Parts: sequence; structure tokens; C-alpha cells
Amino acid sequence: MEVAAELRKAPAREWVAAMEETNLFLGAVAGVINAEAFMTGVNCVQAIENDARIAKREMLDDLLTVWSSPFIAASLINNRNTPLHRDNGATYASMDMLASVGHFQSCKFMVPSLGYEFLFRSGTVIGLLGRVVPHEAEAIGERLCYAQYLRENILDTLGVDQPGWINIQTLAQM
Repeated sequence: MEVAAELRKAPAREWVAAMEETNLFLGAVAGVINAEAFMTGVNCVQAIENDARIAKREMLDDLLTVWSSPFIAASLINNRNTPLHRDNGATYASMDMLASVGHFQSCKFMVPSLGYEFLFRSGTVIGLLGRVVPHEAEAIGERLCYAQYLRENILDTLGVDQPGWINIQTLAQM
């Protein structure tokens, strides 16, 4: 396991620093809707900081000073419709956080197996068990989807326990 090549470059670290408030917000949303997964992410970030097995870590301390997310993985999907899929690298029991950004005409986020279709306007955040629930999106215009999630293989490698399943009773108590 090693610090990603892109994150060892100055522009990527500057981007992470610029995203600090956004990541704090998305982390706070995750903490409300999936508290156990939030704590799993926090534990994982701490394990990354303290694990001497992580290679190419010369910039890791600087990166972690601005890493404000409980998530350990992120993807940027730019101007792309996403066909029906599941997020195979994510954990089963933790929600992915998807944020829609940009100036675009329209975007639909669909979860056909549950019979749901949502408008995915700029500024919208969706929490979804992305590895379990198949989903897709269709957009017209300049759009970015910022997805954050926990990677199962990283949790396993670091020895961080997987979060428990969220259930309707937990959500109803909020």
C-alpha cells in the first residue's frame, strides 16, 4: 500500500487543501446519516497516519493536515453519464457520498431496483449503499459528480473493522 502518485504531486495536495470545507461538510452529512461508517473512516485515516507499512509517504504528513474527510477514497466523474452499476471497490455497509456540482441543464439519478428517480441538481448530496444498490445517472451539460467512499481492501489491509449495516430503525431515530 502506498500514497497515490497523484497525491504526491503539489497540485493534487493543493486541491485537497482547497476542498477542506467541502469535505468537512460531506463528512458531517455522513456522520449524521451513517455514524458507524463515519467512525470507521476516522479510524481508517488514523490507521493510515500511523502505519509504517505505507510506502511513498514523504508527503503523507502534509496531506493529512488538510485531509478533512472520513472517507479514504474519492472519484471525480466529469461530464459523463454513468450506466447502471454498483461500486465494487466500496464497502458493503457504508454509504458513499455523491455530490453534484456544476452549471448543467439537468441530471437524473436513478435507482431502478428500488423504483426511485431523483433530480440531481448542483449542490445535491446523495448517500447511497453504492456497492449494494445498483444506480445510474444521466446529465445534460457541464457536470461533475464528486464521490467519496470507503474502500473495503484498504480497511482489510489496515485491520480496521468494517462498519455494521445501517437499518431503517437507525435512520428513523434521527
